[in-house]
Amino acid sequence: MDKALTIVIPAYNMQDYLERCLDSMITEKAKELLEVLIVDDGSKDNTAEIGLKYEKKYPSIFKLIKKENGGHGSAINVGIEKATGKYLRPIDADDWVDSNALDYCLERMKNVNVDMILTNFKKVLEKSNKTVNVRLKNVFNLKQIQNGEAHTTEGRELYIYDNVYDFNNDLYDYAPQYLFHFTTYRTELLRSNNVRLTEHVFYDDMEYDIYPLIYVKSVLPIDRYLYMYRLERDGQSVDESSFIKNRKHRETIVRNLFAYMKEHKTQFGKKVYNYLLPDMLWKVRRQYEIYMAMPDQKAALGELKAFDKKVKAANPELFGMEKDELVLKLRKNYSSYPSVRKKYLERLVRQKNEASLPKAWTIESDLEMHKLIKHRRIFKALHLTRLDPEMQKIRALKNSRKGESCFITCTGPSLTVSDLELLKDRQTIGVNSIVKAYSETDWRPTYYVLVDIFAFGKFLSENNVPGGIYATDKSFLHYRSRPKDVNGSEVYCLISYENHRHDWMKKKKIKVSRDLSVCAYDCFTVTNMAIQVAIYLGYKNIYIIGADCDYSGSKIHFVELDDDKQKISEGWLPDALALSIDGYKAVKKFAKRHGVNIYNSTRGGKLEVFERVPLEEAIKRTAKEK
Repeated sequence: MDKALTIVIPAYNMQDYLERCLDSMITEKAKELLEVLIVDDGSKDNTAEIGLKYEKKYPSIFKLIKKENGGHGSAINVGIEKATGKYLRPIDADDWVDSNALDYCLERMKNVNVDMILTNFKKVLEKSNKTVNVRLKNVFNLKQIQNGEAHTTEGRELYIYDNVYDFNNDLYDYAPQYLFHFTTYRTELLRSNNVRLTEHVFYDDMEYDIYPLIYVKSVLPIDRYLYMYRLERDGQSVDESSFIKNRKHRETIVRNLFAYMKEHKTQFGKKVYNYLLPDMLWKVRRQYEIYMAMPDQKAALGELKAFDKKVKAANPELFGMEKDELVLKLRKNYSSYPSVRKKYLERLVRQKNEASLPKAWTIESDLEMHKLIKHRRIFKALHLTRLDPEMQKIRALKNSRKGESCFITCTGPSLTVSDLELLKDRQTIGVNSIVKAYSETDWRPTYYVLVDIFAFGKFLSENNVPGGIYATDKSFLHYRSRPKDVNGSEVYCLISYENHRHDWMKKKKIKVSRDLSVCAYDCFTVTNMAIQVAIYLGYKNIYIIGADCDYSGSKIHFVELDDDKQKISEGWLPDALALSIDGYKAVKKFAKRHGVNIYNSTRGGKLEVFERVPLEEAIKRTAKEK
């Protein structure tokens, strides 16, 4: 049978990494549908010997090609010439693929005819021991759509995986930056159009990202994480020291791209071309950053000036589109380089710090919801809340539990079903995955709270919650969540993400809801949402259990969820915890101003914002309210 895919592996002195790469491609389906070309680019170690060993053992998959050293691009060029597969993609020898994803993609490639196939990929940070999932923009699977998790860029349509689309008009903006880790091309498209990469240089992958696009008409997005992209390896071409060492290579590639954009401007789809422009200008600014990091700054300025001259000559129109004030100031007067460099580097540090903050929703991520919040504020100011039935429903609950006590049952690893059994005759507010306990006990919370729309579907499934009974009274849900089973107890809350603004986060400026009928505020944890609900309902004393605030162990929930291990591996939980603590401090101040007491009755854990009261003592205190 014809091969569905050819994977080209450029390999130069990769003996320490190649076997893992090749092992990931050995499956029964691969024997039938995959061709792997191991292109040994004149290695001086045992790379060729390893490739030959795999070729002999798995001749239906692997083929070793030995050549003189010509660089990464030359190896891909040879692969394009020799490939027999319907589709082609490079995989660097120090990276690998997900074997299950590979099998799925091979089957799809066998039965489809498109110019480009897009798959998700993972960044594997070697030193940080983190894994970061990188997904296509504006493309979702049916489960995400059904669960209300599909949020597109403003003004853009929603696209569904495993459907074929027009590249130039539909999926032209599939990622903030075109990267070859996403991309598989039809082999004949590359070969018949003589797509070739620059040889004897690094960073030729940027050409692979751009050169074929003028020929691409149809595209298929597949919902699989195929490519495993290793980062933080010493000596890697994307290591900062390597950027400085090989800066002339990158300079050549950027100049080539500018020239290509000029020569083929009319061949690009209009939307594709316009989408490429900001990235092209960024590539120039990134080259500036490399010069600015050089030890010899006198030489750096000379190289920067020469680079500007070459890039401008390659594409004067594109070069003149730059709007960055610091770049324009420098080009106007190169003698300003020292002061511009200082401000430029300060900006980079600031941007890096902002990027390192835990990923969180912003107002821009759900503009529609925040417009509704504005409308509700207007209704309230004009005494027109009667015009909004959901506002009326929420307002009817205000102070309905005035002066009483409740327990908020969080889902940390210290929580046990026996603890929940102790609370059967107490008023409780359950959150998020507390529904995972429903199969082990007939305890149900008085109220249920879910603020995270991405948790909807993971927690609120019919299997976990038969008949849609999440609580004995009301369920306070993110307004985008819509359970299949409803019984009239659902209360849909608007959630403001104002607290996630970077300037507010730095200043620890955190808002807490005064009126739940207008909105609640995301205070970085569902527990803080539950506290806002409790205060609105009028509870005088709030006891929290299962709020461990400790991610040092192997578990983060009392019942392990499907993505818990992934969250731990991505490494952002400690930063998220720090924000949660800031949120706890803010709701504590708010509660104090309103005469509400909050106590921590968690068994162990590291939450010390609230006064500790042992669970048994808290149960005794509330006995009179039974």
